Amino acid sequence: MVKLFCAVVGVAGSAFEVDIAEDASVSALKEAIKNKKKNALDGVDPDDLQLFLAKKKTDKGKGKGPWLVTNEVESGWRDTSDLKPLNAAATLNLYGLSETGVHPEVAFTEDDADAGRMPVHVLVVVPEETGGSVREASRMDILVENFQKLNDKLDKTVLGKRKVCHSSASSSLLDDLHVRVVASRAAEFKTEKHIDPYAWQYVVDDRGRNIKLTEEQNCEGYREYVEVNLRDVLKRNELCVYGVEKEEDILSVDVPGHNIKLSGRTDLIVLSDQVLKYPHELKLLPGVRLIIEVKVKVEPRSIPQAVSELVALDIMTARPVMALLTDFVNHWEFFWVVDPTENEGTINSVTISDPSEAFAVIRTVLDQSPSAGAEADITLPCFQEPIKRQKISRILASIGEGGGTSIRESIERYYDIASMLGPDIQMARAVASQITRSIPTLSYLS
Repeated sequence: MVKLFCAVVGVAGSAFEVDIAEDASVSALKEAIKNKKKNALDGVDPDDLQLFLAKKKTDKGKGKGPWLVTNEVESGWRDTSDLKPLNAAATLNLYGLSETGVHPEVAFTEDDADAGRMPVHVLVVVPEETGGSVREASRMDILVENFQKLNDKLDKTVLGKRKVCHSSASSSLLDDLHVRVVASRAAEFKTEKHIDPYAWQYVVDDRGRNIKLTEEQNCEGYREYVEVNLRDVLKRNELCVYGVEKEEDILSVDVPGHNIKLSGRTDLIVLSDQVLKYPHELKLLPGVRLIIEVKVKVEPRSIPQAVSELVALDIMTARPVMALLTDFVNHWEFFWVVDPTENEGTINSVTISDPSEAFAVIRTVLDQSPSAGAEADITLPCFQEPIKRQKISRILASIGEGGGTSIRESIERYYDIASMLGPDIQMARAVASQITRSIPTLSYLS
């Protein structure tokens, strides 16, 4: 028998012990984990669990480094992209999950235990599509969850701003911003260089099914895919492909003329390679040309997210930019800002299905001179006609929000918070001041 310590990815305080024969299969370990955590994994089929060897990656490959430790996983470790997935049909000892394999070379001390340096051997991922839930039942966890909801409520109403995360953006956000997305037809284009689609990493369960790993688990793989296929143009223009999956607020900004704060990140940014030498400059987005939002499967709801990210980047930068929404297989949708219509910002899109053609577009975009302004015509492969990329920030500022709607929302938010925390005199004064400023005959009083 071998004693394995396991943890569920993304669940704080979830490290637990499982006793199992070292010649047992990974599939048997899934069953043991399900039996050990019956309440937390209620409704989850053991076969749907994805298990990873909790050893860090080194230059020799995945699963060659030290074990993860308890203070890392118990704080809610989520990234499994550098960990080795366990094949359901293999035996545990093939992965070193044996009495000798997990036995420490040097005995642990009380100080190690106090510092949270005890090893964890297996990480457990519950795929979202299983429909199951991972529940933490302690009263403290429920209290923390309620506190986070309250904190989010307050965060969304600070200084009267409505906070909208890119990942939860919907068509209603585009309506609020008076932004319209117009899809254009792609033109035929023949490329000289063939590029294969990205091969999404997956694990094979004991039923023989291929289960794709998440975007987060593939992040380094698809970043390298983009970099390899753009290497010469990146070098020529002193650019790099930077993964920002851990930069939660890289695209957070207030929308001019609106009571809205956009918040969140994208997946990849193509910008000046000076950020490789000076990472602290990343938030300044030097020389940014393109952002890439990545999905295992692109769905209609993905479009407002990509557009929201493009709007945020446009506000944060001085020059016109573009966004790409893609699965790196057969959906490559490019977005850019065009001339506005009456009281409305317009964003055009073109969708391409061939990776070779898509990379031809990206290469042309990156080769454009940074000094080329909004009036510059750009001829892009697969586009019906030359485009002029505009800035949407000035359009948003001129459109603004209706005063009545903004006031009503502010009052509603005040009552929402007051119902939870009680009256707040400072917030009440702020709302009153906003109402006063909106009334022409009283605006001089504010």
